[in-house]
Amino acid sequence: MNVIQLRQAPTSDNAIINLVEAARAKFAAEFSGSDQGFDSMIWNVKLKADRTTSNTRPRLHFTRYGTLDAPLPAVFADVIKSWLILRPWSNVQSLGPRLDTARLLWEAILTRRKNVADDFRWDDLCEEDLSQAELLMLDKWFPSTAHKAATRLIALTEFLMARRVCRPLYYTPQSPRIEDAHRHTIAGQEERMALLPSQRALEGLAEIYNQHATEPQDRLRACALAILVVTGFRIGELLTLPLNCEVEEERAGKQRYGLRYYKEKARGGERMFAVRWLTTTGAELAKQAVAEIGRLTQPFRERALILEENPERVPIAGFSWADRMTRTQVEEVMGLPDGSVNFIRRDKLPRHKDKRGYYYIAAEVERYLLSLRAEKLWTIDRRDGTHQTLSESLFIAPRNFFSFHNATLPLLIEPVLRQQIADFLSSRGSSVVIKSAFQRFDIREANGEYCQITPHQLRHWLNTIADKGGLPMEILTRWMGRENPRDTDAYRHLTCDERLEQIRSSIRSGETSGQAAEFYNSLAPEDREEYLDGRVQAVHYTPFGVCLHDYSVSPCEFQMACIRGCADFLRIKGDQRQQTLLIQLEGRTERIRGASVKDLDGGKGLAKAWVDHCEKTLEGIRAARAVDDDPTVEDGSMVRPFGN
Repeated sequence: MNVIQLRQAPTSDNAIINLVEAARAKFAAEFSGSDQGFDSMIWNVKLKADRTTSNTRPRLHFTRYGTLDAPLPAVFADVIKSWLILRPWSNVQSLGPRLDTARLLWEAILTRRKNVADDFRWDDLCEEDLSQAELLMLDKWFPSTAHKAATRLIALTEFLMARRVCRPLYYTPQSPRIEDAHRHTIAGQEERMALLPSQRALEGLAEIYNQHATEPQDRLRACALAILVVTGFRIGELLTLPLNCEVEEERAGKQRYGLRYYKEKARGGERMFAVRWLTTTGAELAKQAVAEIGRLTQPFRERALILEENPERVPIAGFSWADRMTRTQVEEVMGLPDGSVNFIRRDKLPRHKDKRGYYYIAAEVERYLLSLRAEKLWTIDRRDGTHQTLSESLFIAPRNFFSFHNATLPLLIEPVLRQQIADFLSSRGSSVVIKSAFQRFDIREANGEYCQITPHQLRHWLNTIADKGGLPMEILTRWMGRENPRDTDAYRHLTCDERLEQIRSSIRSGETSGQAAEFYNSLAPEDREEYLDGRVQAVHYTPFGVCLHDYSVSPCEFQMACIRGCADFLRIKGDQRQQTLLIQLEGRTERIRGASVKDLDGGKGLAKAWVDHCEKTLEGIRAARAVDDDPTVEDGSMVRPFGN
């Protein structure tokens, strides 16, 4: 938990003036190409998006929570705007949740002030406001969302205190972090399993890829999903893959294959380029999919290059700017059905007439197409002053390429959008305006309903497959492109029964050592399974390993401190995260022991108990760490450090 304990001098109006002036200057620099101002009630931050694969138009409404037309007072809004613009942010999507946190803070402030806002001053901000804001978050949002918002609330308060905008505040958030990986209730397991795609949906996806998807529009999206299945990319990472994304190299005498991509949640200024290495099976499917996507999009890439070379035009092959064009010629170059050009408004595409009949001017056709062209001819801002252009990107397509209602415009090339992939997997519209591939190919669940799936569910599914395979947490975290192992917990979906079966399987295969494994191997083959079912009935994952103690039989004699000699405790050899945590615990315990020895010399009575406790803990830590030094045990094996 975060506890604010910073001490600053009293706030002053000058502090707020200086803060807002700095924010105005940065806003002017960041949004120099925009006609909006710092004082606007609505900010359109689309200009600052570093990926063009989303068709959303991010807008920040500086209004009361739940409204679009009740502006926040300037004395509050100007400071919040300053926080948003001055505090570093990785992408524009993060600004919305920050603003919502501040909007709820204002609602809490109003509640305490009985809806009187006229004389609000930042000096008046108090711990009660923070507490009430957190209660509002818990009331309006899921607990996990409220926890994240409370963390943002602390960040806002620290920002204000550091700049002497408000007085020192001492507040500890009350919203607990939801540890998703360890929800062992039936309801919790059901909730987590609902995040995974159904088996039928996964089978249906394979059928679509191998059998049903024959049209180019379907092939492109089916291949995109094939890459998602084997990589677990975030959808934004998938759609910004560079054309030359494939990487092959030899390591330790073996060939390996991976895909180069831009991490969506990279820290720091520059967009991080990483490689997702794949298994042999995954590599085979990825190679096939990437090659097919490259073939499908090659003509689009050639057209994209022409647009990039002529950023102020949409050149029409075979026509100069002053040439006349007939209706048929216009429809042919624009890919429109016969007669449909007549339905385009004349103020957008003028039509002229002389003795020979109606005609169009090529320059005016170009101007009309330019009004429809994507604003940005790139897919990602690399944050180093360069962009990955459309012609350098794997996933591009003509405008309306995936539409069932509008004609494809071959002269205009755009990035493939997240929504276009989502529409392939799930229907959209109350009257099913857009049918998913599952509906079009009549792929249903056992209950008769059409299958549905989201791109992010594939990421959850791949995490769970890796988790079942016993992939160590730190490797899984790295493989999935995350920076914090705790973030991986949110994607782990093994039930209690599945984790128990993991332990039983490791005993059967000889990967687990200790009394239980030795006794299992000493039994007759027909008695072994009965022993496993009776002996291994509980499993608990700790930061340092795995515990098999069944609390329903007896309480834990070590008070959950397995490292002090629990005979049911297992270390996983080669688990670097466990080893790191053990080293850290050893250092802390050594320091506590040293302080206790000094107290013992000083005659303090409780010091001896602390010294004994620390020495017992250190003895257990060294035994647990010794597991990694045993050359006779393979990495990934579960070893019992105590009670052998």
